[in-house]
Amino acid sequence: MRWLWTFGRVPEIEPNEMLAVSNRILALPPEQRTSGTAAHIIDVRTQAEFKAGHIPGALNASLLPPWSWPARVEPLLQGLQPSTELYVICLSAHRSIGALKWLQDRGFTNVKQLKGGMQAWRSQRLIEVKELGATDGDDRATVMEPAACCPQQPNNAE
Repeated sequence: MRWLWTFGRVPEIEPNEMLAVSNRILALPPEQRTSGTAAHIIDVRTQAEFKAGHIPGALNASLLPPWSWPARVEPLLQGLQPSTELYVICLSAHRSIGALKWLQDRGFTNVKQLKGGMQAWRSQRLIEVKELGATDGDDRATVMEPAACCPQQPNNAE
């Protein structure tokens, strides 16, 4: 259960690089976004955190509680190739370390986390999707309707 240890060095991507990944995902037709080779951004924050603001194109699979995370993330991984680009994010880049290690333990070889998490993303004032009715007290982000940017995903209970 080394993946539960949420400290240590892991491969990372800078916020501006993650923006390029997000744009690349959004440029794909919706049916190609879930293909076995398309990059995936997996946000491991809680559903409430995700709804309050997330990277366009990201999918949510809360890491909390950790013992039930596999059941939430496995539907997002179905049909993916081991070399598929996977990017995991959380608020401050700690929960995502455990998620990244879990994915590596299951044979995914091209996994990175967002360096500094959503805090770094927000410090650069990059675009976020905020779902209607969700608030986090930060009105600096640009608001987009989820349907305008993001693929549908399974409704994962927290």
